[in-house]
Amino acid sequence: MLQKDIDEVEKIFKSMLDELKKNYDIKLIYVFGSYAKGNNTKNSDLDIAVLFGDGYDYMDKLNLIGDLISIFKRDDIDLVVLNTANPVLRHQIIKFGKLIFEENEDIKVEFEVKTLREYMDMEPFRRTQMEFVKEWIENVLEGDYDKKHIGNN
Repeated sequence: MLQKDIDEVEKIFKSMLDELKKNYDIKLIYVFGSYAKGNNTKNSDLDIAVLFGDGYDYMDKLNLIGDLISIFKRDDIDLVVLNTANPVLRHQIIKFGKLIFEENEDIKVEFEVKTLREYMDMEPFRRTQMEFVKEWIENVLEGDYDKKHIGNN
């Protein structure tokens, strides 16, 4: 497939949405990454995130990837299933991605509130981890790596 911009991607999705909804219980679709940022190039992959309904199983992801490859006529599609993605990734997709489809506003709001709550709950752990990584990098740069291995301060 030739490079497309986010508007073209959205148009393709909207034209195929009824067919996709027949085969999958899709609640939300986001496009994220370079396409959502508007800086995609001919080498950019297409990052798509999907929230399935409660009956989701792993075969849905595999089958949907196959369908998306056929729809977009490209094999460099990165599909994230929001049902199982970690809160940091979900937060990044919500914050920087473009919502292409929502079954209804309530589902979107519930998903985004849940994601934000889980993301904020993890903040102290992310901060501690970042401090640890910074300290480790400083030790390596100062040549103290042999003296201070990870976790042995």
